Amino acid sequence: MANKHINNKSFSIGCIDFVKKYEKKLGFATIFNRFKTKADKLSKFVVGFVAHKIHFNQSINHAAGWMNQPHILEELGLKEFEPKTAYRNLATIGKHDTAIISLTQNRMLSIYKFENTNSNLDWSSLVLYGDKANLGERGYSRDHRPDKKQITFGISEYAAPINVPNTITAQAGNILDKQHFPITFKRTLKALNKESLIIVDRGANTKDNKALIRQHSHHYLCAATLSAKVDEKIRLFDKQKAQITEEKNGKKVYCLKYSENNEHCYLYFSEKLYDDKINRKKNHIRKLLKESKEMQDRILSQRKYKQKTYQLQDFIATDSLSLQKRLEKLSDKELSETLFSESITGREGFFLLVSSKDLTHFEALKLYKERDSIEKMMDSLKNVIKIKPVRVWKDDEIKGALLIGFFAQLIISLMKYENENLRDFHPRTIVESIRNLTLTLEYQDDFVFRKVISNIDAINQYILGEKAEVT
Repeated sequence: MANKHINNKSFSIGCIDFVKKYEKKLGFATIFNRFKTKADKLSKFVVGFVAHKIHFNQSINHAAGWMNQPHILEELGLKEFEPKTAYRNLATIGKHDTAIISLTQNRMLSIYKFENTNSNLDWSSLVLYGDKANLGERGYSRDHRPDKKQITFGISEYAAPINVPNTITAQAGNILDKQHFPITFKRTLKALNKESLIIVDRGANTKDNKALIRQHSHHYLCAATLSAKVDEKIRLFDKQKAQITEEKNGKKVYCLKYSENNEHCYLYFSEKLYDDKINRKKNHIRKLLKESKEMQDRILSQRKYKQKTYQLQDFIATDSLSLQKRLEKLSDKELSETLFSESITGREGFFLLVSSKDLTHFEALKLYKERDSIEKMMDSLKNVIKIKPVRVWKDDEIKGALLIGFFAQLIISLMKYENENLRDFHPRTIVESIRNLTLTLEYQDDFVFRKVISNIDAINQYILGEKAEVT
């Protein structure tokens, strides 16, 4: 009897199995397949795109190459396809992004009985590679690449303790948060129950945006800019009459609550924030004085130097000896004290929240502080899911790529929501665990006779349930 040839092939299966688990739960077939009727179903490509995004974060061309491997095609239930098919499918997803988000929201609300639908909204930017997209514009770059065109994107998430994203939007790179807000908010509406609380930073706090929220029977909680009108309340702020809202490590937060212009106002004074502001001012002045002294020494020694201008409040140190002598009239200590005194505004340690809902001073502060979850989600999208940089050139493809990143983040967030033991895990830890889950195919005479899953840990055990080996 001839010896049978046995050969093994191992590859990461965690990302595919992870996405397939939620493909069924979220109803990808119902959501996506209505937008494509020919050849393979669009939902299968979405599973592949999302799994690739979690595992590799490479170009769509790379995704097509990875998905076209025989063992991956088998796992996805796809037939071999051309790279241009991947781009066409991505554009189809982007073209119908509004409908896809709406259908996903409906599905989530039908499955999960969320305890509330209060939502945090935030916006950021992404570097765009290529110059053919109409969305590509130069604007304020959060990625510190002002030399590149960019797009802006918005995210809405259900507030704590849910912390699951429900919306993503894309706009041109020069759109401000206050302009982007209505677009993101309107796309969030179907994900909200009546009288939900919309929580945003001061960048989106405008009279029109707040009116829009109220028009749709929801409430808002916003950070507000400290204005000259508030300065009078700051001047009269009395800790003895204010309410102590929080105390941590010996530092207290005080609140004065009042009503104005049909909204509830919460003026807080934080001792820790005050100390941090004062220390930052002192450090900044020390840095400026050091730079000015270095420049003065160069002038007096008549050495060659690069011309610079340093702004020291009302003092300006330049290459002019006459102005430099003006600085010499004060000692370093006297100058430092003068500049520090002039830098004090009286607003140090104060911040203002406004709401259309009558919250307690505890509730308003707690809800706004918990808003940092959406900033963490933004960080996860950019640095774990890695939706940046955007490597496609057409608007629909850009929207499709963002939507793929959105679903990757949505699935991770749902996993954390459903499993209390995983809520404290960083998304990076979860992704690394998923990537490590390995499937080994044992071949005998060109036929698979056994499949073995390995590298199982406490996190990816959730994907497998109790089943660790399939024969």
